[in-house]
Amino acid sequence: MKKIFLILLAHLLTCSLIHPLSAAIRLGTEMEVGGTSYSNPNFSKSSSLKNSYNYQKSRLYLEGDLKKNVTVGVKLLSRGIFGKDFGKEYTTVKSSVTFINYTPQIENAFIEFSEINNLPVDFIVGRQPLKIGQGVIVDDDGLGFDALRVKAYLPFDIDADAFLIKRTELSGDQFTKDKDESLTAVGGNWTYENDYNFRVYYFVEDSSSTLKKNFISVRADGRFKEGVDYRAEIIKSGGDYSGISYLVGATAYSKLRRLGKTSVNFEYAVGAGKGNELGFAPTYGHKTDGFERSGYGEYFGASMSDFYGGISSYKAGGQGVHTTTLGVGFEPYKDLNLNFDYYILFSLDYPELTGVESHLGEEMDMAVRYKYTENCFFRLVYGRFSPLKILKPEGDTAKIISNKLGWSVSAKF
Repeated sequence: MKKIFLILLAHLLTCSLIHPLSAAIRLGTEMEVGGTSYSNPNFSKSSSLKNSYNYQKSRLYLEGDLKKNVTVGVKLLSRGIFGKDFGKEYTTVKSSVTFINYTPQIENAFIEFSEINNLPVDFIVGRQPLKIGQGVIVDDDGLGFDALRVKAYLPFDIDADAFLIKRTELSGDQFTKDKDESLTAVGGNWTYENDYNFRVYYFVEDSSSTLKKNFISVRADGRFKEGVDYRAEIIKSGGDYSGISYLVGATAYSKLRRLGKTSVNFEYAVGAGKGNELGFAPTYGHKTDGFERSGYGEYFGASMSDFYGGISSYKAGGQGVHTTTLGVGFEPYKDLNLNFDYYILFSLDYPELTGVESHLGEEMDMAVRYKYTENCFFRLVYGRFSPLKILKPEGDTAKIISNKLGWSVSAKF
């Protein structure tokens, strides 16, 4: 069905090139080639185990106006690994790859109707990008969601929003009592003087599971004053899940004489643990960068609900992560950026754990990014993770180090 839909969309866009009502056609491509090496992914004191591979990601996108206020967008994504006979340690825990042999997949294929009947209402249908706030509850991770979405632009700078995401479809040739997996959401955003944004959303997850899951999210972000950005979000889990999760953060920007453009970043994020019931476990939130695990820490890749724990089974299915982030960035020379980030992570999965018993680990990351041209970038990254109490092998008190070393070249046209 998706192949037929894509062919139809491509045909429509081709026709629009010669149609007098066509306003614009936008073509683009993105490509990234890189390599990554993880050492000691099993958190062993004496392990020589490594997980190294090279990868390639490419995107081709096409967007066009069929006629007034009707837009069609198509984006194809291809991903793959080379230079390694990769195995279970990569594909089952860390990876989000489902098409690892460079087979193209549809990332986006949607139709957008703007200002329907001259009303301040937009309607988007199809596989589309979708992210709310920082993506704690909803983020397509650059892979697209099959969704219906309605946006309304109300007086007093209020934007209303409602959408339905369908994660899986039922079989078309047999009857079943299982439900589709879906996420329904309704919310809105109020902007005050262009610098202060206040957002409220209500999310309901639905599936064949007997457990009920919903969230209420309240978020504020914007700019305190010139050079200081802020963000804060509080989330209440509901249904058979319970607990309050939250994050607060700020980033300050300045220009120092010898360090150039400088930024200082702080974020404190807490995902509710299980307690007496179930804690914080959003199904559709940010987990990957569209290829591998992504989050707090280049190596550890934690979210507010879970984390990548190497290839060990310790706490692999836990809920509730408490993270403190400190970071600084510099631009000592034109087009050259240096970033240093430090993370300390705790588990809130079991409330009876206190103090050092709840430590997951700490991580230090260093990244160098060079802008070769306006559309081409080189990046080097080093992540050093030290597992602590929970993730260490039982009885081991010695310091353990796990590393990530990566490079990439990316271009966008």
